[in-house]
Amino acid sequence: MENRTDLAVECYEESKKTKINGVKVTQEQGITTVDVLNENGEKAIGKPVGSYITVEVPSFVNDTDIFDGRLKKISDILKNLLPPQCDNILVAGLGNMDITADALGPKTNSYVLATRHISEDLKKEMGFENLKKVSTVRTGVLGETGIESAEIIKGIVNVINPQCVIVVDALASSSAERLGTTVQLSDTGIFPGSGVGNHRFEISKKTLGVPVVSIGIPTVVSTGVIKGADDNSMFVTPREIDRVTEQGAKLIGMSINVCLQSDISERDLYTLVG
Repeated sequence: MENRTDLAVECYEESKKTKINGVKVTQEQGITTVDVLNENGEKAIGKPVGSYITVEVPSFVNDTDIFDGRLKKISDILKNLLPPQCDNILVAGLGNMDITADALGPKTNSYVLATRHISEDLKKEMGFENLKKVSTVRTGVLGETGIESAEIIKGIVNVINPQCVIVVDALASSSAERLGTTVQLSDTGIFPGSGVGNHRFEISKKTLGVPVVSIGIPTVVSTGVIKGADDNSMFVTPREIDRVTEQGAKLIGMSINVCLQSDISERDLYTLVG
């Protein structure tokens, strides 16, 4: 099935069924979890087996403060998706920095605290012995680099041997109301560009050899969805997309920091990267 959205919750909604064999959906306090349990579930909603968690957040257009509980909520979800005792992590920001609606990934990396270069002696001197090793990379896009994002990430994985990869990318939605108001996390990896019909190489445990967690925010919607037609030729984005991308990147980057560096307070982490 061809989805015009990257959000698993919307794929489920578009099936127009209250119950699907192989798919379990739970909702609680603004968090919707879609668990694809088997091959039947995969075929039914067009998503690989795994967990897809959608968090409702206040619109980034009017967002002024991320220190309202959202960081802990999203970081707790992320922690549950990461493998246990994960101390070496690569954060990969996908997308094109020159196109605002596609800049979420690279902008997020600006807010992620990179620590792999800090020596053990310096960690002890600073009092941060439990600091996790974090590396970041902005992959760019195929048209810029001539290299698939998956190939770049795989090459880095083979060198630094992370225990997990966190991939951040802008997503497509089938609902204008979800643009800049939801965050999706998943333990299945990602097919970059799938929601806009520009399928790129898969980035997942199957292709990289290590667990992959994806995080994204919907920034575009198909005009076909808005018109109620089958035309998928154009995608539109909110007028305030620069605000959505910047604030969304800040929330995701800081949530990653809060999840990984639990010995440092949220405010101190923001001072280090903000």
